[in-house]
Amino acid sequence: MPATLSIYDILSKVKMLDKEEQLTLLEMIVALIRKNETQITPTKLSKISGIGSKVWKHTNIDEYIDQERQW
Repeated sequence: MPATLSIYDILSKVKMLDKEEQLTLLEMIVALIRKNETQITPTKLSKISGIGSKVWKHTNIDEYIDQERQW
């Protein structure tokens, strides 16, 4: 058995499983992916402070608010 398996090696092995085992494997893979998504650490608001300052640098805030209120 090689040290690493390619996706094609894994797929050929999955094809040898019966339908029920394939579905179980699929559920396990989905659960694994979802678990990894939930482990993302949230960004603290203090880290993004000032992120939009370049966008708003040359904008007159009072004029902008007046324009937004007109539509």
